[in-house]
Amino acid sequence: MTNHESQSATHSTARRRWTRAAGWTLIGLGVVISWVWSVELTILGESVNASIAGAATLLLFCAGIVLIWMVSPHHSRRASLAFRTAAIATALGAIVAGVVPIAVVAQTTGTVTAEVDSGTSGAGYRVSGMAVVTSDEYHQTTLDLTVSANDRTTPRLVATVSFDDGTAEVTCANTRQNWTHDVSTVTLACDSFTPIASLETVSGIAVDER
Repeated sequence: MTNHESQSATHSTARRRWTRAAGWTLIGLGVVISWVWSVELTILGESVNASIAGAATLLLFCAGIVLIWMVSPHHSRRASLAFRTAAIATALGAIVAGVVPIAVVAQTTGTVTAEVDSGTSGAGYRVSGMAVVTSDEYHQTTLDLTVSANDRTTPRLVATVSFDDGTAEVTCANTRQNWTHDVSTVTLACDSFTPIASLETVSGIAVDER
């Protein structure tokens, strides 16, 4: 082997090592982003960021696999098929991860207006006859009431929401009394998340003072 051939072989070996290291680095970054994606973003309800992080994770995996494949000494038919399968699977996974969180939020969130059947008046306050119920991207359901209070203090209220589609009753409440104007919107936090499909079948809302 000539000196030139020896140098070329050395450079080729170094290039393969750097390429392989870059591939594993990309996979490692994908693991880190995956952890942030699964632990943080979905808890915070950031569906767009979760989609971006999910797609980025799998694209990094895909890029890392391709780089490792390029410098792999194993180019048998079986090894090539395994690498191609892994690359295609992660690429398709990136598409799914980029779409699913946003699609789920779009299908499960929304706002409806429903009639308050009972409990529209109490000692020193009156509640509006209509309530606005919202399920949001943070996986929370809230109920807004317009309350008129004589002493400008929001009473502690509890609302029981019933549904026609068989969904179990949901209880919504505010945890403390707050100072308000003569007429104010009071938000009651519900004890469970209810998707928009069920909110659209609200059959009644009963309000009572706690």
